[in-house]
Amino acid sequence: MTNHYERIKNKKVLVTGGLGFVGHNLVKTLVDDYNCTLIVVDNCANSNPAILGSHIDKVAFSQISVLDTDKLFPLLADVNYIFHLACKQISASGTEPLDDLKVNAESTLLLLDYIKNNPLPALERFVYASSCSVYGSSTILPISENDPTIVLSNYAATKLLGENYTMIYNRSNDIPTSSVRYSNVFGYGQSPRNPYCGVLGKFVHNALTGLPLCVIGDGEQTRDYTFVSDAVNATILAAVHPKALGEVFNVGTGIETSVNRLAEIIKESVPGISIEHLPERDIDNIRRRSTNIEKIHQQLGWSPLINIKQGIDETLKWYKNTL
Repeated sequence: MTNHYERIKNKKVLVTGGLGFVGHNLVKTLVDDYNCTLIVVDNCANSNPAILGSHIDKVAFSQISVLDTDKLFPLLADVNYIFHLACKQISASGTEPLDDLKVNAESTLLLLDYIKNNPLPALERFVYASSCSVYGSSTILPISENDPTIVLSNYAATKLLGENYTMIYNRSNDIPTSSVRYSNVFGYGQSPRNPYCGVLGKFVHNALTGLPLCVIGDGEQTRDYTFVSDAVNATILAAVHPKALGEVFNVGTGIETSVNRLAEIIKESVPGISIEHLPERDIDNIRRRSTNIEKIHQQLGWSPLINIKQGIDETLKWYKNTL
């Protein structure tokens, strides 16, 4: 059986949003497991180079915005892979819609148009990080890539727009693109100090610091939680697999987990914690979500390796060592 991951070994890679949660885990994996030469781009709006630890000395880091094309475009020379993970976080998209549009979609268009007009002969794949938020409050579960998208937030709208640009430029200009739709990624390296940290990161932080777990609404809302190492492996596979070219893939587990169940799992490991119920929020107020991952499994051979209990245990372990 072909090990497609080997294709990226020793290659030159550029990662935008490379200090973000998924981004910095991707960077570390590419350095440690594949000996890649890394160019990391991040504006440090919600991140810090310290997140890379000793890896900061193993990459070429540029603190620039993905909209600063005068500085960004020269970095593309001779790169073999581009992972475009830079984005405006969902919680900020409602209050800063124009910035959300620029970072999530316009930067994608600018990059793709530059590649179109300035061919990069070494480029093997441009991977765009999208989100399962594009599905909105679909009643079709588990939801697949061919099901309707129902955008309910600025973030979902601009993520879908950026994703569509990658598809258009692949079909019309033969640019080698792939897209991945992440579903509620969690795990080590997610800073609870980041105001846009996901519910699991906040739960783990609160549990280990003696604070209550804040459950919004009745806690029966479900999501498909994906451990970060699984998300990273799926992202790399989408870059290297021939059958990923021009495609978009869900990256999840296919399993619904309620917020109440998350709290139960954490209470098993951290006895004595309390739970506080809060009113439902307006943003991303979706009752249920799970993803169909048959496409990425059948076409690329990818399956998640870490279940929700294992992932929470690993996350707790990481927080205990770093808090």
